[in-house]
Amino acid sequence: MSKIVKSLERLNVENDMGLHGRQDDKGVKCKKTELTLSLEDTVSSEPSYILSVCGTQSEPEFRIAVALSDYSCMIYSVGESTLSQTLTLDHNRASIVGIKFSPTSKNIIYIANNNGLITVCDLRAKGRKIVAEFKDDTEGKVKPLASFDLSCDEKLLAGGTENTGGDAFILFWDVRQSGSKVDIKNNNLLGGYWESHMDDVTCLNFHPVKRNVLASGSTDGLMNIFDLTQSSEDSALTYSLNTESSVDRLGWSTDTSLWCTTHTHALQLWDCEGASAYATFARSQLAVSQNDDPDNCYLVRFHSTDAFGQPFLLAGSSTVKGENLRCLSIGNSRLDAYYEMVGNKQIVRDSWIHEKSGCLVTVGEKGIVNVWRKVESSTQQASSHKLLTKIGTGRDRHNRIKPY
Repeated sequence: MSKIVKSLERLNVENDMGLHGRQDDKGVKCKKTELTLSLEDTVSSEPSYILSVCGTQSEPEFRIAVALSDYSCMIYSVGESTLSQTLTLDHNRASIVGIKFSPTSKNIIYIANNNGLITVCDLRAKGRKIVAEFKDDTEGKVKPLASFDLSCDEKLLAGGTENTGGDAFILFWDVRQSGSKVDIKNNNLLGGYWESHMDDVTCLNFHPVKRNVLASGSTDGLMNIFDLTQSSEDSALTYSLNTESSVDRLGWSTDTSLWCTTHTHALQLWDCEGASAYATFARSQLAVSQNDDPDNCYLVRFHSTDAFGQPFLLAGSSTVKGENLRCLSIGNSRLDAYYEMVGNKQIVRDSWIHEKSGCLVTVGEKGIVNVWRKVESSTQQASSHKLLTKIGTGRDRHNRIKPY
């Protein structure tokens, strides 16, 4: 019953789109506040893009890793007033398509390359840091990767490939680790799926608490959700959602709902059982200032966390006066500036949040790492920003081979 009530509440919010102006549920204008630029560092004297960022949730000091366009990966230590480069991993020989710290150890990091190799590095090791490697060379040629992810219990590794010979694969490996020590002897490919996507698998995201549930996105426009305990690929394919676009990134916003961003700079919010997105925000809606040109606006990443009080979309715009960056909230089915971010100098490529401290880390095309912190401000209404779930229908299934 509560789920149905929430669905009705959301429908009321959606029906208010465009009718009431930019204000919260109670008619009170949302006050704009700022995120303060706390720390900044340029990764190298050589011009390099930073493509992605990840971090550990350890405290009070935490680590972040940034992947550069020169194939290297740089490790930082972040404190209350310090941002220090501690290590550079330069073993990669192809573009990095993903980085992720172990959920159980701040000393273990996984790095996926476009050449089909996923390496595991122990930052405590002397000399060679690589302690494990994963790849699929069963057909004599390694499949190029476009994405990867790690299950919440760190037992299962998944890699999404580019379209290879007319097929796009989701590959699975068993990490087989004890504590924070990776067992390099167990590097067996468990299997794969190859009929659920027809083009590059651009993103994979395991459920944050359900280790056997995996969401995938592709340039074929589909977001698929798999139950990996099932005995075949089609049985595992629990939901298939058609975004009618090319999926760039996706993530879990609640236990049963997803967000995705597209290569056309649109944000879509989905229930797993929905026949269509329950909310869609086009690139033109990123222009929340009169100085913004929609063609020069871009989105970075959607953050479903409540670390800043409510979920938000990080977006930017390029103007003659410089590079704007802001956090956008979702209210009355529209986007509003929630936090202005003064001092950004670059087009931002990726972002990551340290949940406990509320630090937002951004990286981008000038090779700059920025750490932003929230300034205390008056309470803002957030009741309309919850990502509610919706009743829908499933889909038919057939038989394919499961990965394990």
